[in-house]
Amino acid sequence: MTPLSFSATRQGGLSLVEMMVGLAIGLFLTLGLFTMISNTSSAFKIQDDFARMQDNAAAAMRYIGGSLRMASFYGYAQDGSVINTAIDGVATTTDCGSATNPPTSNWALTLSVPVYGFIGLTPTNINTTLPCIAIANYLAVPGGQQILVTRGAIGYRIPDPNADGNLADGLAAQANYATTIYVQSDPSQGLIFYGADFTNLKTAGYTRTLPNGNDIDIFEYAAHVYYIRPCSRFAAGTTCQTTAGTLAGGNDDDGKPVPTLVRQELQGSVMTEVALAEGIERMSVLYGIDNTGPSGPDGIADTFTLTPGPSDWVNVVAVRIALLVRSPTLTAQYDDSGKSYDLNGDNVADYNCNTDVITPAACRYKRKVFSQLFQLRNISQRRGL
Repeated sequence: MTPLSFSATRQGGLSLVEMMVGLAIGLFLTLGLFTMISNTSSAFKIQDDFARMQDNAAAAMRYIGGSLRMASFYGYAQDGSVINTAIDGVATTTDCGSATNPPTSNWALTLSVPVYGFIGLTPTNINTTLPCIAIANYLAVPGGQQILVTRGAIGYRIPDPNADGNLADGLAAQANYATTIYVQSDPSQGLIFYGADFTNLKTAGYTRTLPNGNDIDIFEYAAHVYYIRPCSRFAAGTTCQTTAGTLAGGNDDDGKPVPTLVRQELQGSVMTEVALAEGIERMSVLYGIDNTGPSGPDGIADTFTLTPGPSDWVNVVAVRIALLVRSPTLTAQYDDSGKSYDLNGDNVADYNCNTDVITPAACRYKRKVFSQLFQLRNISQRRGL
């Protein structure tokens, strides 16, 4: 009998060398993919940070610019000197005046100085000078913050719903009109009053009318005080819980306090703090003075200064605002320690994160300076006539 014979079939497969080469190529491609994803994510974060910084800066400039453009607008009056601020006994229930910052009452109604500024105020003296600002809500800045004050009516005219020339019903339709302060004027005379008192003042002949007997336009009065707060969202209550107005301590903003531009504004007749734009770390204000030369005032700024003299405030016709804006979030790989930021152009650093010893992570935020020049059109146009 013939013995059985088996033909062995050779099996195909990968050798160890081939498998190692394949793994190496796969790892290389995977590393490239993760690198691309990481770079794309990093680029997106950078773009998002700068976009949010620009948005915050634009919002801040919009608020400040709106106040500056309406500074010294008191209806149709030629200037604030013709406005009677006492005829209605108007007195803001929470004002910002003090013994070191007179007048102690009706400070918000100092119409003769539509633009004013403070420099060098710190948490230790802010409340003495401006009682409306809480110490905990005032960011501690080396050398003190700059504060900008504006006064003037807003441009929205009280409507006449019945078109009968009597604005009493238009006033009554406004929110909180009774305790809101309004201004009404013609070129030679005007008054400031509470909305609830308009009808009585009109009956007594104090309000301003056109030759046909119709009421002259009425505008809501506004006073604004701009400064920087050490947090945006309070952990509790109405004040920041951070340490002595710094960016450290407390649980505000989920434990990472965000410096925020705020302003005190008249709501009704009470000065109230309102948050405007996050990430504003420093503010610099330069005032353009229209010097009275041989040809007299012309409404054009001749010099710019951080510290106008007492007699210079009425000659301010332009204001340059510079803001140092930081990114909303930390970037672990970023280091800002090699940069200094000069906001007012005097070649002296106004900010360097190395000196901000209160917040060790300060150098891990991106920053950018934004600036804009605003003309005080109500003042400059009068002076240029």
